[in-house]
Amino acid sequence: MIPACFSEYSSKIPVLNEAAEWSLLRKWTLSEVYRIKLADGETRIVKWGGSEMAGEAGIYRNLVQPLQIKAPRILAFVQLENSGVMVMEDVGEHNVEQQPHPAHFLEAARELARLRTRASRLLDRKISPETIDAHYVSAEDFLKLLDDLLNSEHLAGNEVLSQLAKKLPDPLEKLYRTVPNSIIHHDYHAKNLVIQENGIAPIDWPNAYLSPHLGDLYCLLGEASFRSQVARTEMLSAFLEASDLHINDLRRQLPIGGICWLIKTLHWLVHGGTAIIPGSDAWIPDLLNDAKQLYREMS
Repeated sequence: MIPACFSEYSSKIPVLNEAAEWSLLRKWTLSEVYRIKLADGETRIVKWGGSEMAGEAGIYRNLVQPLQIKAPRILAFVQLENSGVMVMEDVGEHNVEQQPHPAHFLEAARELARLRTRASRLLDRKISPETIDAHYVSAEDFLKLLDDLLNSEHLAGNEVLSQLAKKLPDPLEKLYRTVPNSIIHHDYHAKNLVIQENGIAPIDWPNAYLSPHLGDLYCLLGEASFRSQVARTEMLSAFLEASDLHINDLRRQLPIGGICWLIKTLHWLVHGGTAIIPGSDAWIPDLLNDAKQLYREMS
């Protein structure tokens, strides 16, 4: 039986009616994801997104595919007034969260370096200036998000964020002046890294944007340490294997990337994200503690 959120799409996406089995993979307020099995045994991933989550197909079409990133192919997409449904290639059954082996995390670090390098190289050749402008998050944008947090009901005058507001502008400006833009996944976590025979395929790109920072690597390092106890030095070495960065540049850029990721994530949580993901308000104190540590590393 077709889940309720897909019912109004069944006349527009025939494969929904051909599904013999529906297996729920994730269900949030604004997103539901299923693996469907067809009569011939083939599988597809179908994803419903509401509100801002409905625009993921545009990210794939405008950024992910032109930048030649290893990611699922979109086989069908329909958007109605305030939601959309994608039918996607099923790129693998297991992710790194389910199988948190050190080798998988190390390969995820190498894949991240490769996709960043490829995206930087292709960005001006494959993406129109108008599309770049639409998806670009500037240094000024991050500082504005930080200012919004400091004036929000939840985090007004927060000491850590106030310190960041004073310290961040100069190193952030230097990063944007000296490092080429690339694509930021912004949720490069183990649950979104599918294991394949020939490597790792990142999935779930609705939050992607363009920027030079290393927030994705910061997220991956934290999960690698938590889930598999793989050494940080090994992860950094794996990333550098597939990157043209020097270790000193990597160490200097990493805290700034982590801070950029934290600012954007905190802003999303404070301005509605906690209503979308139940229990996510409990993440905020830990994120602020992480911000304090990154402030020290940046100092």
